[in-house]
Parts: sequence; C-alpha cells; structure tokens
Amino acid sequence: MTTEAGKALSAIAILAMAALVLAALALPAAARADAGAGAALYKEKCIGCHAADGSGNAPMGKALKAGDLRTPQIQGKKDAELAASITNGKGKMPAQKGLSAAQVAQLLEYVRTLGKAK
Repeated sequence: MTTEAGKALSAIAILAMAALVLAALALPAAARADAGAGAALYKEKCIGCHAADGSGNAPMGKALKAGDLRTPQIQGKKDAELAASITNGKGKMPAQKGLSAAQVAQLLEYVRTLGKAK
C-alpha cells in the first residue's frame, strides 16, 4: 500500500469515527424532542383526568375514578397493552383514535417517566 493510499484510509477512518460520535450525540437530543412531544400530547389529551403528575387527582379524574398512572400496576403493563388503552379507550377513558403510532409511542414514553418520578 502506498503512503497516499494509507493517508486516504486514515482520513476515511477519522471521518467515519467523527460521524459515529456526532450520531451518538444527536440521539439524546432526539429523545428529548420525543419526550417534549409526549409531554405536550399528555397535556392536550390526558391531563384533564390524570392530572399533571399522573395521579388521577384532577377534578374530572376524581369524578371518573381515573387510574394513577404512576402505580406499579400501570407501569408494569406492557407497552402494547397501554398503547391499546390509549388508542381504543378503557372503561370511561375515551379512545384516542386520531393519534399516529408515533404519537402513541411518545405518550407511552412520557407515561413511563411519570412512574419514575413518583
């Protein structure tokens, strides 16, 4: 291998490593953006019954006996089960049929943070 070829390979390796580092740094920012989107959706769709902290202690939540999203019973449910509850409703909770799969995932991610905050 010539010296020029070796230099070119070294430059490619350095660029590849730089791209990997930048991608790794971008992931937390993307996760924060999704968490922010989940928080906004929660505020729009859920806070009226489940309260800001997920406790269900909002006036409407108390009247409807909304579940405490922070409990081990709710947090222990599989994502698919919680997604089905969001999409199809459950008991007195209305269905949220207009949400995309990505929005449901964002809501789920946010609900999981409520369990960690308790």
